[in-house]
This record gives sequence, structure tokens and C-alpha cells, in this order.
Amino acid sequence: MKKLLIFISVLVAFSACTKLEDLNVNTKDFALVSGESLYNGATRQFINQLSTEDVNLNVTLMWMQHLANTTYPQESQYDMTTRGIPNATSNNMYRLVLNNYKEAARLLQTQPLAGISQAQRDNQLAIVEIMTVFAWSYIVENFGDMPYTQALDYKFPSPVYDDGLTIYKDLISRLNSAMGKLTLTEAGMPAGYDNIFGGTAQGTAKWYRFANTLKLRMGLMLYDVDAGYSRTIAEAAAPKVFAEGDVMTMNYLSASPNQNQQYVDFVQTGRDDYVITSNIIDAMQPTTPAPQYSILSVTITDPRLAFYAIPVVGSNPPVYLGGVQGASNAYQSFSHVNPIHLVANRPWIIMDYTEAEFLLAEAVERGFSVGGTAEVHYNNAVRSSIVYWGGTTSQANEYLSQPSVAYATAFSDWKQKIGTQAWLAYWLRGNTLWNSYRRLDYPRLYAPTAYKQQINKVPVRLFYPVGEQTLNAANYQAASAKIGGDSPLTRIFFDKNLY
Repeated sequence: MKKLLIFISVLVAFSACTKLEDLNVNTKDFALVSGESLYNGATRQFINQLSTEDVNLNVTLMWMQHLANTTYPQESQYDMTTRGIPNATSNNMYRLVLNNYKEAARLLQTQPLAGISQAQRDNQLAIVEIMTVFAWSYIVENFGDMPYTQALDYKFPSPVYDDGLTIYKDLISRLNSAMGKLTLTEAGMPAGYDNIFGGTAQGTAKWYRFANTLKLRMGLMLYDVDAGYSRTIAEAAAPKVFAEGDVMTMNYLSASPNQNQQYVDFVQTGRDDYVITSNIIDAMQPTTPAPQYSILSVTITDPRLAFYAIPVVGSNPPVYLGGVQGASNAYQSFSHVNPIHLVANRPWIIMDYTEAEFLLAEAVERGFSVGGTAEVHYNNAVRSSIVYWGGTTSQANEYLSQPSVAYATAFSDWKQKIGTQAWLAYWLRGNTLWNSYRRLDYPRLYAPTAYKQQINKVPVRLFYPVGEQTLNAANYQAASAKIGGDSPLTRIFFDKNLY
């Protein structure tokens, strides 16, 4: 009897222990996460990082002087310390984007095919790799030298900083390899997991053209540091870039949390934090701006102005008026972003035919054999931009006929011609603007003289995340010394000629 009681007591204790342990299990957690879902989540996070106007995450549209602040002008004054922008950018990209892309690739390599062909699975892996390269290129273009070979590996809690140029060239090699694994007649991600091009074979072909357009841009970024290599990359990519009508967008949903990030930042927050600057408004309509900001003088209004902005509320007749860069601007006194852009499910442009044509115009001017003339590619880009945003072909042709816009007469420097029109075309695409600006050195953008606080020039990089100074101090110090100082004015390896 005694033995029986002991046995029953043990069973009861074991049962109770098991039930107590069960209490530690979150039954609402996913038991299994697929590679496709991790890829999809990482991509949403990445594109939100590119498109957000949250001043804690991305202020490039203010640096590129498309937007100005209202109540809090510090970000327009190049303050990235108060908000911790470098920390947030690094954390988002390494932790939520790259780490999840890495895990997505691992899962896709091991999970069952479940009714799809091996060729489709290979396409999925190639798409993950293409976006991984894109994400890494964003990091290097923001910071320069950064942890790469030892990043995303728990065995290296204090990763070394790799040379930015070496990383960039390795990324191009990875991009070539990924493109080589795409089967253009096969689908990619399953339906619902590719919110950019969809999961069809037609979508796979667009992934291929995007990868080549990205390759062309990355090749051109390297011209000032390695012209021969730049030529090789650009000439290989040029025949396979985006074609007329191609627009790569992140396709958002109406319901939270998958809404257009700019809708979230401008509308859902309920805040009135931004107006459009006088710099871009004065460049798009007949006016005589202050000499410092005489970016472009036109005799007819740029047809895109009505689609980019709205007139000052209550103005009669309607007047477009931009705020002062770097100042506190009264929200009701200036033009705002047109509400057509601020819709929850509005797609956001990642890259498009317009950008491909500007890149090809640049490649021709650099002496590369990419076909066509710089003028034709330039005209294609401007015309494509105007038509995409809502103008007509006849309006685009009239705009292009103006001496201040026509390729033959606009400016004496081809970089100024292309750089100025790219600056006007890349609406609401801050990082694309910043890359173009640093590569071409145009248009001339100046720090707001009356409001200088942090630095006296437009930043050309993010400084390193503050946390690195304590958590990875030795490698941080070595990296800072190598690049010539951890300053927003220290040029990244590709940026040689900024005024």
C-alpha cells in the first residue's frame, strides 16, 4: 500500500509539473514560420524604412529639400542626434530586414516544395537574395564601411567593419549570381507573399529587370572610384533594365498595419508636421527665387506641380507657396503634399523606368556603350515622369521645349541637366534623391544659412550608430579613423566630387 501511494504521488507531481510548464507556452504563437512569410515581412519593413517620413527613422526628403518642417525644424537643420536616426536605421536594417532575409533563405532551402517546382523554389531564393543585396546596398550608401562578413552571426558579438567598396563589389557579384538563378518562365513567391511584382512568371521577369536596373545604378555609383569597373557593370546591365511602363512599387493594403507608410506618417498620426519647400515649388513654376536657390527657372508651370502639391488652403486665386528650408513654417501658410499620395493603399515607387532612363543618360555621358543618346534617354525620363504623375504627353513635350529644360540648352554641365530633372522627378523618394545628389552633385543644395545648428552643409552620410561606441568600441574607433572621422560630412568612398 505504501509503495502504491508513493507511485501515485510521483504521477501526480509529474502531472502537475507538466501542466505548470504548459503555462509557459504561448499558444497564440506560430508553431512554424515559412520562408515566404519571413521574406514578406522583411520586405515590408525595408520598404517602410525607405518610404517613411517619421523623423526618428528617415529625414532624407528634408535633407533633399522637398519637405520642410513646421513645429520642429531640427531635422531640416540636419540634426540626426536628437532623434537617434542612425541607431534606428541600423537596428531596423540588421535586425528586422537582413536577419529575416537570412532566415527566410535558410527556411526556403529546407522546407518541402509543397506542390511547386524546384525552378520556382530557386526563383524564390533568388528574389530573397536580390532584395538582400538591395538592403545591404542601402546600408553601405547610408553609412559607408559597416559590419558585413561578421554581421548577423552570434559568434561575432563585436563584428569588424568591412571596407565599403569591397562590400559594394561583392554585392554586385551576389546580384549577378542571383539573376543567373532566375528562370523567367517560372513563378516566384506564392500569391500573397510578393506584394511588389506578384508571384507570376511575368513578375519574375520584372524581378530580373529590377535587378539589372539596380546593378546599373550601383555600377554608376562607383564611377568616381573605379571607372573601368563601373563601365563593365553598367554596360552589362543596360540592355536588361526596366522598359517603358515598368514601375516597381510596394503595394499596400487599406487596413493597418499594412498601410502606405506615408499615409501613416502624414494622416494617421493626426499631425501637421510638413509643408513643401519653396526650393521645389519655385523650380516648378514661373518665378524669381532667391539666387541661392535658383535651381531652375521655367517659363511654364511644370505639369507635375498640381499632382505633387496643393495650393495654399483658402488662397484665391489658388497660389502654390513653399515653406522656408530649416525654419519653423506655419502649416496653413504654405502648400502641402497632394492628398492623392496620402491614401492607405496607395503603391509607393521603389524604382521605375524613369530612373532607368536617367541612369542610361548618365551612362552615355560617361562614355559607356549603352545605346541611344543622352538627350533621348533624358527626354524619355522626363516625359515618363510627367505622364506617370498625371500629365499628358503634349504637356511633357511643351515642358521639354523650354530652353531651361531642353537638353541642348538647359545647362552647360550634363550633370546639372540630369541631376536637376532627377531631383524634380523622384518625388517622395528621399534615398533615391540622396543617391542621385551625391553621385551627380546637382542640384546645388545648401544648408539653411539662418538656421545652421548641427553642420553647415547638406549631410553626405549617416554617422555611425551611437551604440557602437560602447558595444563595439574598438572596431568603431578603427572604422572611424579609417574613413577620416565619423562625421555627416565625411564622404563615402563613392562620393568624390561634391562641391
